[in-house]
Formats: sequence, structure tokens, C-alpha cells
Amino acid sequence: MNLTIPTLIPKQCTGFLVEKLEGELVLFHPARNIIIHTNETAALIWQLCDGLNSVDQIVDILSGAYPDSSAEIAKEVPETIQKLRAQGALDGG
Repeated sequence: MNLTIPTLIPKQCTGFLVEKLEGELVLFHPARNIIIHTNETAALIWQLCDGLNSVDQIVDILSGAYPDSSAEIAKEVPETIQKLRAQGALDGG
């Protein structure tokens, strides 16, 4: 099956400890020795990766909240999800 990124349903990997610092999230996985610093946008995206929302749905949610930034959101969400998956913070899809 050939799935494109918009149809993927990303889910946060278990085992991460989350610390919120000044609008950013620091994701730490002690067993896997992973530390990921996210900006505010990536933090919102990671929080929406609950295993229920597809990439398209996450884009729609954020575009609804920030309509003036819809074009950037449509580009940034898939890129951020791919980065978080590559860093080991997301499963799914």
C-alpha cells in the first residue's frame, strides 16, 4: 500500500517525559537516551499526534486556529512530523 504523508496517523512514542519551558517542549526518553527540543509550533504538532488525527486533520486543526498562516501550516506540519519521526518521537503511519 502506498500511503502519502497526509493520510498517515502519527502517534507519540511511549516513554517520553515532557517538560514545558517558555512555550517549548523538551521531550526526553530516558531508556532510549533521546532529548528533543521543540519550538512552539512543533510542540503543538506533537501534542496533536495522538494516534487519532491524520496529518491532514492536524493541518486543518491548526489552520482553523491560525487562518492567516494556513499556507505555512500546510507545509510545516508534514515536515515537522517527518522530523519527529526521524528523531524517534512518533510512531504510526
